[in-house]
Amino acid sequence: MSEISATTAAMKTNNNKEKQIGIGIIGYSIGKAHANAWTSLSRYYYPSKLKPKLVAISGRIKDKVELEAKKFEIEKTYSEWEKLVNDEEVTVVDNCAPPSIHAEPMIMAAKLGKNLVCEKPLARNAKEAKAMLEAAEKAGVKHLTGYNYRFLPAVNLVREMIQDGTLGEIYYFKTAYLNVNEGYDDPNFPFGWHHDPNVAGYGALSDLGTHALDLARFLVGEITSVSAASATFIKERPLEEGSTKKGTVGVDDVTISCLKFKNGALGILEAGWVMAGRTDFLRFEVYGSKGTVRYNLERINELDIYFSSDPKRTSGFRNVLVVNKAHPFLKNFWWNQGGGFGWEHTFVNELNHFVNCLAEDMPISPQGATFYDGYRNCLIMDAIMESAKSERWTNIPSS
Repeated sequence: MSEISATTAAMKTNNNKEKQIGIGIIGYSIGKAHANAWTSLSRYYYPSKLKPKLVAISGRIKDKVELEAKKFEIEKTYSEWEKLVNDEEVTVVDNCAPPSIHAEPMIMAAKLGKNLVCEKPLARNAKEAKAMLEAAEKAGVKHLTGYNYRFLPAVNLVREMIQDGTLGEIYYFKTAYLNVNEGYDDPNFPFGWHHDPNVAGYGALSDLGTHALDLARFLVGEITSVSAASATFIKERPLEEGSTKKGTVGVDDVTISCLKFKNGALGILEAGWVMAGRTDFLRFEVYGSKGTVRYNLERINELDIYFSSDPKRTSGFRNVLVVNKAHPFLKNFWWNQGGGFGWEHTFVNELNHFVNCLAEDMPISPQGATFYDGYRNCLIMDAIMESAKSERWTNIPSS
């Protein structure tokens, strides 16, 4: 499915304004990471082809909205996202709200001709995601789904090794995203919107597993069928810290799934947020006919690589530090420094890519994830949960 592009109104004005785009951010949680990236990308990628300007931010808690506005020198604050979307100075709407507030703002913004950035997962389910995709394509605007791990140097080095045949034919892809999400392994951790399916869609699957699924598609290819199991271990949580009143958890704590890929490869997915000892364990292993690569986000700039052609006497996994300017994305960063690329820089790379695609009228994909990628991801998650319920293999619709 191809992406239809358009030029924003702000890019058609006089020469001074032509180089500036107005950003409106909905939400202030992951919105902080986006705000930081918007304000710093032109320092890493100088001169920026278009200069982002943070025009407005919206959210439901006034004090938190105003705090982020002060920190990032954002001009306007709104308590209602509708006002932000309708602000004429906002030409890019960046949606960092919970999934239940993804579809309506994005569809409205698309109808107004505004370019779109939306955090993952794109929606609570594939039906909502498809409506968002169709609205964006009909309007002819650019659309990006926030799978920022596509912009990790180590991940892109693996992708290069797969595409140029260094690893040979890919047989197997094993991936997991496991953590404790700031304390979800504790039954006394309060109930939040993540635990409500009406807001979040799914639980660990759509909060964490969605990233792992995107990397599976980004690295190996399309997933055609799944066989899954899912469980909720902590079925109730206090509505507030210390409260005796409980809320029913309606989403998964742990979900696992077998995967079949279109190219014949097989895979395994694990997603869980009650995993004691795990901080941000996004891991994948790629097994090919010529070698194997392992990656763990907790060791963000490292790869473990094994080649079958190595002499048996000295064969084994070697650790590669992906930090020099010969590696993807690193020529603009503190290359050759052991800690020179951090988590926050994935958003810098991602949003810089979006800006370049606006400036040059280039497609967001395949490097970036579009709303089509977000839609495909939702189709897979829906199928995983359907499979877990039916205890049968479930095919992924082709469109």
